[in-house]
Amino acid sequence: MMRAHSRVAIYFIALFAVSCGQSSGTKEKDTPTSGNICIASDDELMSLTKAEVNVYRMLYHNAVIRPVYKPEDSAFLMLRSDSVRLIVASRKLSPSEETYFKDRQFVPEQVKIATDAITFIVNNNNPDILLSVEQIKAIFAGTINNWQQLGGKQQDAISVVFDHEGSGNSRYIQQNLLNGSKFPSYCFALHNSDEVINYVSKNVNALGVIGLNRISNVYDSTVTKALANIKVVAISAKESANAADFYQPGLESLENGQYPLCRDIYIISCEPYTGLGSGFLAFVTSNKGERIIYREGLLPARMPSHDLHF
Repeated sequence: MMRAHSRVAIYFIALFAVSCGQSSGTKEKDTPTSGNICIASDDELMSLTKAEVNVYRMLYHNAVIRPVYKPEDSAFLMLRSDSVRLIVASRKLSPSEETYFKDRQFVPEQVKIATDAITFIVNNNNPDILLSVEQIKAIFAGTINNWQQLGGKQQDAISVVFDHEGSGNSRYIQQNLLNGSKFPSYCFALHNSDEVINYVSKNVNALGVIGLNRISNVYDSTVTKALANIKVVAISAKESANAADFYQPGLESLENGQYPLCRDIYIISCEPYTGLGSGFLAFVTSNKGERIIYREGLLPARMPSHDLHF
């Protein structure tokens, strides 16, 4: 399914380095509450990142934070190339990436801020479906490839669609459910989660893979609209499970450890001094920042205190 486009990615990263004005030659320093910087976020985490940035800029009028939303692999490439000093992603640095920064005598700050979930969606005309983790593994192993094998009435082929070939979702599936093996031929990628939702809403045999953050904020009208056209699959960690053993992703099932396909969300900062990136990181991990995470429908790394309403 996945073919790398490394030269194209490097070209666009270079363009972002110029537009963000964050090359190693930049001399003007910012402060924790003022300045102008560019950050990168996995586009699956766009809703959360936007919410945090918007509130931060309302509190600190001299702070300009410009998020760039890219697939996860591109965000990490931007961090390594000094195009941005901070990213929001669903993994920490890999050993090779840590070695890269260590060789430059620099240790990036890696802070867990929340827990998200890998979410499976189906068409509204697809019968209510419950999947076990073992069944999901079998779908990606190629041993389950039609809906009848999952209790459907017809032998229609399953079509699995991802948001992007370089996304955190595809990486998570490949690492945690496929043990690094290749995806079967009926898996393919589009460009973002909105395209996945649109595709699933029009194709009854599709099984979409998106991040929970795309549909977790029930206060967002775009989320309400999206959920009207799809159904979220409930998943069980047990191979032989009763109906009560299946859980949809959400705050309660994440907090109680009931939903089995969870992932941590991190802010990774390569800021060489205490500047605007450090100020933003401190805000996200403060009580106010944690309340934004909670309102987004994700589980904060530390539960916020006092009233959860704004």
